[in-house]
Amino acid sequence: MRTTDAVTPTRRRGRPSNSGGTETGGEVQSLDRAIALLEVLALSDGMTLSEVARAAELPTSTVHRLLTTLERRGLVGHDPATGQWMVGLGLFRIGSAYLRIRKLPEIARGVLRELSLGVNETVNLSLIDGPHLICVAQVESHAAVRAFFRIGGDLPIHASGGGKAILAFMNPEARRAWLGGDQLQRFTEHTHVSRRALQIDLVSIADRGYSIDDEEHTPGMRCVAAAVLDEWREPVGAISISAPTVRMPPERIADLGRQVREAAQRLTTRYSGL
Repeated sequence: MRTTDAVTPTRRRGRPSNSGGTETGGEVQSLDRAIALLEVLALSDGMTLSEVARAAELPTSTVHRLLTTLERRGLVGHDPATGQWMVGLGLFRIGSAYLRIRKLPEIARGVLRELSLGVNETVNLSLIDGPHLICVAQVESHAAVRAFFRIGGDLPIHASGGGKAILAFMNPEARRAWLGGDQLQRFTEHTHVSRRALQIDLVSIADRGYSIDDEEHTPGMRCVAAAVLDEWREPVGAISISAPTVRMPPERIADLGRQVREAAQRLTTRYSGL
């Protein structure tokens, strides 16, 4: 009689095998409820037990049991004098681990692909380094005529959409340090060459939430960009949509600007939680 070898299913790394029992629904439900309580407490400076239960829509006895467990792990705190519960220092320690490992280009991949697909234009993620803007990630358009920037290539911060978007959300002291002298280098007839002219533009950028590079670095190219912020609301980078002027006429700028602003907000939320 011929025998066949048993086929062992491939298991994803970091996942338990199915052998040896499965998790019960109660265990998963308890974890889900505990996380929900942490989310409720994170929205307040302190809440009583009944307030937490009401916000979480759970029985008071269940909430007390879960909060007591979380308190033992340092994830929530309790003030006996007021009876209020609040997030604990242990939760901060866990959250800080994310700050150590987060990498903006990796977090941005999905946002960049989605935006590029929606507008059918080249989308870039850029960071600033000294007086330059460095392109660190890109999703290129499939259009026959399109914008292209080399990954790792640099642009002047005062004459690029991403650079101006970042400058607009910097504090004044940091902005002066990045820009250097009063006279700025000219690249085209549209480049801002004085700090005063650039400052006027930056006020408008901060007001509408996105910048416009109207052939300020390269003739025949336009760009709209919006800043990505960290948890301190400081700019850490910028998302931009770039295209030849024939593909980005003035009447299209407002719509593209709205879309890049919304994409930058989504990335900000993923990166810093704002």
